[in-house]
Amino acid sequence: MPYFGNIDWNHIRKRHADFWNGELTDSCLLSVYAPREGALRQSFPMPQNKEERMRWWLDAEQVIARFRAQASAMYYAGDAFPILNCNVGPACIAGFFAGSIPRFEDSIWYEHTLDDYADLIFDPNSLMYKTVFANAKIFANDANGDYVVGTPDISSAADAISHLRGPGNFLLDFVDRPDKLKRAINIALDVWEKTSTLLQDMLAKANFGGSSIAWLNTWAPGFMGQLQSDCSVMVSPDMFEAFLLRELTVQASKLEYSLYHLDGEEQIRHLPYILAIPELDVVQWTNVASRRTATSFIPQLQQIQAAGKGVLTGCTPAELPILLESLNARNLYLRVWANEEDEADAIVEIAKKLSRFY
Repeated sequence: MPYFGNIDWNHIRKRHADFWNGELTDSCLLSVYAPREGALRQSFPMPQNKEERMRWWLDAEQVIARFRAQASAMYYAGDAFPILNCNVGPACIAGFFAGSIPRFEDSIWYEHTLDDYADLIFDPNSLMYKTVFANAKIFANDANGDYVVGTPDISSAADAISHLRGPGNFLLDFVDRPDKLKRAINIALDVWEKTSTLLQDMLAKANFGGSSIAWLNTWAPGFMGQLQSDCSVMVSPDMFEAFLLRELTVQASKLEYSLYHLDGEEQIRHLPYILAIPELDVVQWTNVASRRTATSFIPQLQQIQAAGKGVLTGCTPAELPILLESLNARNLYLRVWANEEDEADAIVEIAKKLSRFY
């Protein structure tokens, strides 16, 4: 186990399970990353050529090679561990429908191809569907106990519809085609349930019986999934309740462990609805670039914990004490980047000293 060899994976797995169950006792869950001393750090810039960009995203051998190079140069401290990120862009379930056209850029986006909701048809022969499942099998076989394999982002039926309709058309549909829009979201939701279950079954062995969200360095001992509604930043709370809340409620009820990806402070207005989802376990707070960081929203983070949900967020070493002094460490997960190995280890010790439980 070249990557797990320098960490106590059994201990870390228990710590992650304790986080999901609200049973941490010695420190908040804390993943710290730093450059490994003396390791060769390689960069893998995005190609300019369109065909090469597609291979950069979808070729399993390239993905594995990048990951292994990066993981071997990474120092994992605290509760951090290596996870291969099956990154196929946000809400890639959009690519599971007939006629979808992915656009391979800094992420994977989709052309506006859906003019009539009658044409929203699941297509297991689509490029993205075939690639996601073929690659998942390759990644699981390659892992062989060396690392965990993250579940691809196939969350958010509504965001997928927004991809295919185009955001402008999608928003107009809230007013002009409300019934058709609701049916379309339900169709995509059914596809999510089918495909997410298949992926869980395919990756469970590689994930030591659990599942993982790679970009959040999160592991759970069962079927875990990321919920999101990025399109909700453009709608009112009333529209959120009428059009988007059902999807999240259904997804949380189907998962053993569920996490809501709150992408930006504009979603704060929807928090009362999100926190009222009975089966939702954790809210992940994203610090949007060029905006205020999580320490500016302590009351909202406390509100999340007061509702019985865990909090997951990233922070700088300087922000760590503020969050630890303000939040219950029992169901708190913080992710921190350090400049070197000694600093990473020191951050872990600081968290042990400052974590508060109540």
